[in-house]
Amino acid sequence: MSKDLKNVASVSAITIISRVTGLFRDVVFFAVLGANSWSSAFVLGFTIPNLFRRLFGEGALSSAFIPVFSSIVESRNLKNAFSFFNIFIIRWVFYLSVIACILVLLLQVGITLGLFPERWLLSIRIFQSLMPYMVFICLAAIITGALNVLGRFFSPSLAPVVFNLVLILVLSLGALLNLGSQELVVWLCIGVLLGGILQLGLPAFDLIRQGWKFDKIRETESDKDYFKGFWVLFLPSLLGAALLQINILISRLFAHSLDDVSVSFIYISSRLMELPLGVFTIAIVTVFFPKMSRLYLQESKHAFSQIVEKGMRFILIIVTPATLGLCLLSREILSMLFQWGRFSVDDVIATAPIVVIYALALPFHSIATFLVRAFYAKKDMKVPLRLSLYFLVLNIVFSIILMNIWGVYGLATANLITAIIHAYFLVLASHKSFSISFLRVMGRVLKPITIGSLSIALICLLGKFLISIFEYNEKTEVFLVLLLLIPLSVLSYFFILSLFGISFGRIIRALKNSA
Repeated sequence: MSKDLKNVASVSAITIISRVTGLFRDVVFFAVLGANSWSSAFVLGFTIPNLFRRLFGEGALSSAFIPVFSSIVESRNLKNAFSFFNIFIIRWVFYLSVIACILVLLLQVGITLGLFPERWLLSIRIFQSLMPYMVFICLAAIITGALNVLGRFFSPSLAPVVFNLVLILVLSLGALLNLGSQELVVWLCIGVLLGGILQLGLPAFDLIRQGWKFDKIRETESDKDYFKGFWVLFLPSLLGAALLQINILISRLFAHSLDDVSVSFIYISSRLMELPLGVFTIAIVTVFFPKMSRLYLQESKHAFSQIVEKGMRFILIIVTPATLGLCLLSREILSMLFQWGRFSVDDVIATAPIVVIYALALPFHSIATFLVRAFYAKKDMKVPLRLSLYFLVLNIVFSIILMNIWGVYGLATANLITAIIHAYFLVLASHKSFSISFLRVMGRVLKPITIGSLSIALICLLGKFLISIFEYNEKTEVFLVLLLLIPLSVLSYFFILSLFGISFGRIIRALKNSA
């Protein structure tokens, strides 16, 4: 196995572990706290520092830093790269600390002047206490970027797992000590800060082992040029990433304005949708993106269009069964994962329709994610950025209208409608920009996907009916439904695809060949 393939396998394995521990963290969180004003306040309070993590740490900041740091390593040497790194990280410690302090002080002024309604105060207090986490995690992302350039992937990938385990431990101890909701939230805030420190410390220790240390810092003219190059990459990426994160924040703010539990229901539903989005869609995007970039640089427009259409077919093939599974088995999945402790059957019943709506949006989010990367591959930031801005506004309008009709279900429906329209216009733009034909994409896979989907629906609906005849207790029935029907559905789906010449092995080989 080549070194690159080993790195991919290692990162993929740790990423899956991270997703699983993250899901288990959420399961324990709602089992211990339940769906109430305390859990909703924590979810909302943690949203903004977490969005800064996605915006700066995992998004624009690392995306702009890695090419610059890589160019210094290649054109000069590691010592010069670390010298620039020291200047860079000191500046960002200052920038992030100033942002954190300003936000905390502004919110405190607002609280003192009585600008916020009572129901928002707890979330704001939690947000203020968690702002140091934003600093820790963004610095961790910079260090992770440097490690990735040096070919180190394991410790950065392991850091989120450590964070999840810390929160699971904190919640479990709180439950054993029978702490009240208020004390649990305090413990959680401490756990987030401790987890953030460990997420920073783990990659930092690894980078020290690679030779990083603080020497005398002297900024040269070359360093100034590198910073200019960084800002050229950073600012457009920041704006594009900000629109997506603002969309998430607005949905949660609207949900919190409805009642004390809607934020929790929206959060759980989005997490279940993000699991296949993160594991399957991002994996496909990761495999195809370098190939698309190379083909565009080689000015092979026809081959570029072909690889984009091929990637879209993979998206549809892989994401469709995940969408159907979430729709048909939403209540069983929620019951098995979340119906523990203080998260009741009534909470499951209330959340299940939201999961279905979010699941229906999954293929459209996946197509949009892939096509945005296709535009990035041809260095076109304007089209996806402009469309993201339009649909941020559109989502706000739909949310305001529909939440006043259907409440939290209206917010989920607004997300679905916006996702459909966003994907549709990205398909139109890709057709105009690089001659992508969605009809060509669908023409090759529509029939097998349709028949395979019908087999999934038949197995799930008939299987649930047959299992219910035996009158097991609720948890046993749910366990049997998931244990039997998910594997049977997946096997039937890919068996039908194989009858049309689309075998699972062929999919894997095609993905390897596209890398």
